[in-house]
Amino acid sequence: MAPMNLCAQTPEEVVERMNAEIRKGDSHGMSFDLVMSIPILGEFRSTNYTLGDKLKIELFAKGNKVTSWNDGTTEWEYDPEKNEMKITNAKPEEEKNNSGDTDLVTGVSEGYDLSFDRKTDDQVWYIVCKKNKSNKDKDDPKRIDLAVSKADYSVIYMKTKAKGIGISMQNFKVGVTEKEVTFNPADYPNAKIVDER
Repeated sequence: MAPMNLCAQTPEEVVERMNAEIRKGDSHGMSFDLVMSIPILGEFRSTNYTLGDKLKIELFAKGNKVTSWNDGTTEWEYDPEKNEMKITNAKPEEEKNNSGDTDLVTGVSEGYDLSFDRKTDDQVWYIVCKKNKSNKDKDDPKRIDLAVSKADYSVIYMKTKAKGIGISMQNFKVGVTEKEVTFNPADYPNAKIVDER
């Protein structure tokens, strides 16, 4: 007998269950990788951790890893090349954007027509999201591709293109510890401090 979650479902129902999984991150925190392919400049990868008002981003570009922490009031940014820790006041608009990255995934239930891709298999639903006529947001991508686990409705990846930039989100995990998102000065005892507050 097939497990309950493999019974006939519409792409909309799968996305609804997927969104419920992502929403667990509101209270438990979440992490995901964001990969951006920018023409001429190349690929930029970041790992993002969010928990409540706190955000930590590890940005990998050109062989360097810059880490920043934001608690809604203060932002710390560590550049290993310079061994420098820059401290600034957090910008209010950045606070609001903490969940902005996941909005691209959770927003497909509105303004998009959803259909299963032919390659959907026993383990994964592949869902094609095509922007419909009712979606008047010119910044929304025309197409978003989603892969959702049949085991637990978690997002495997989201891929799209916006203004010529390839955007991919993957390795979603719900559950982040306070320590993972909190800046600890003891971890950088020899860094040069540049306080711009």
